[in-house]
Amino acid sequence: MKKIYTILIILLFYLSARAEQIIYFDNEEIQGYKGKLGKWIQIESANSINSLSKKYLTSVDDIYSINNINRNFIKNYYFIPFSEDYLKELEEKNIRRTKIISREEEFSWPIENVFRTTSVLGFRNGKFHPGLDLPISAQKPILAAMEGLIIFSGYADGYGRIVTIEHRNNFTTRYAHNYANLVKKGDFVKKGQIIALSGSTGNSTGNHLHFELRCKDIPMDPLDFLPQKNDLQIIHTLKNWK
Repeated sequence: MKKIYTILIILLFYLSARAEQIIYFDNEEIQGYKGKLGKWIQIESANSINSLSKKYLTSVDDIYSINNINRNFIKNYYFIPFSEDYLKELEEKNIRRTKIISREEEFSWPIENVFRTTSVLGFRNGKFHPGLDLPISAQKPILAAMEGLIIFSGYADGYGRIVTIEHRNNFTTRYAHNYANLVKKGDFVKKGQIIALSGSTGNSTGNHLHFELRCKDIPMDPLDFLPQKNDLQIIHTLKNWK
């Protein structure tokens, strides 16, 4: 009996430990994509790739490979992977990603330094608003709130540029009004990974992130799932749809 009890204690400890994970949040200096660390940069021409490879101590072939660049080069955002030597240089300058402990099933805030909302889920001016609006300056990192599969990355009417991620347990998240989408349909992203840059595309009156969290395509209140922020300034609306 004592042996069984000990085994159960070890098993419960293992499962509890496994439920928590170390999450690294991307920032403006260090970002992740396809298992590499680097940075998304808007590149004007193919000639710029040579100078970027020298600056970040990486190879041109690695840049072309991770971005699937072919002969038909177009002006766009491309991911520039950093070499180990360049990452060491950043480490010496105390430049690194933020590290936190997060439970596997827990969603995270999709932007850094959240201090208020400009609109929450509910009826607004007689129309149903299916998400959470978070003010943010232009062209700042938008982060995946949970690991998952990119099922849409493009332009969608009033949403403007939008990224949609499919998660476990029938959950999806939407990130709208982006200045630029960085990930592509079919990409698998981690929690805290940059997926877009903030903007005001579509039906928007200023730079902000419209964030939706859905279960089986039913809009849920993101504030019921995101980590609590006691100092968050919230604009309340009547959630009489429940």
